[in-house]
Amino acid sequence: MEITQNALKEIATAQAQRQSKPVEVSKSSTGNLTDAVSKVQSQTLADDIYTKAEHIPKVTYDKPLELTTVLADDPELLDKMTNTISFGELPIQIGKIRDEFQLFMNDLETDSPTLAQKDWGFSVDENDKLVVSGDITEDERIYLEEKLNENEDLVRLAKEVPDILIKGMEYDRGNDGKGQYWGKYDVTQENFKDIIDIKELMDASYHPVTNSYYAFDYQDNLGAQLAWKAEVKYAYE
Repeated sequence: MEITQNALKEIATAQAQRQSKPVEVSKSSTGNLTDAVSKVQSQTLADDIYTKAEHIPKVTYDKPLELTTVLADDPELLDKMTNTISFGELPIQIGKIRDEFQLFMNDLETDSPTLAQKDWGFSVDENDKLVVSGDITEDERIYLEEKLNENEDLVRLAKEVPDILIKGMEYDRGNDGKGQYWGKYDVTQENFKDIIDIKELMDASYHPVTNSYYAFDYQDNLGAQLAWKAEVKYAYE
């Protein structure tokens, strides 16, 4: 490609603007033009080198670089978690509780129909006692707790729920103590009663009109209770 005189003048002018010393370009001949190009290139390389007198900024970091590694999901642990919480053990246990609880509710509707229709729920405390909460009076709460805890079969079934849920969460945290799914929430034997309403789980997952259990409704309600009341303590940042 032929280098024109005007093109060379533009190159030289641009280089001269960024350098401390301008480059003189001869207009006499093509040979002089080639010499000028070589002169521009050599001067540019020379002037781009820092000298000792020049200030070179030093780049430092105030804090050490932290790298977070998220381990790949362990298929075996994920399978155990799914078959413990999402499907399998926990929903099966909730179903067993529902059958026994329906018998309790039948008696309550006979003895105290107004209370049976009120908005209340129950959970399990760290001492394996059923505890009641909801929009009811203190006397009604005491009455319901006494009646519920008198039902040994109901207590026996319900007290297993915290153990099953916590076990499933630990499967999710199996690799490094961090959970991506159910295991990211902090649920313990001590705080379970403040987080999970077992009656609400049953009401959400069982449809009496069709006499059917809906797994995804159960999962949605469990997830909603955890998101609302539980601390996200073990999630990846």
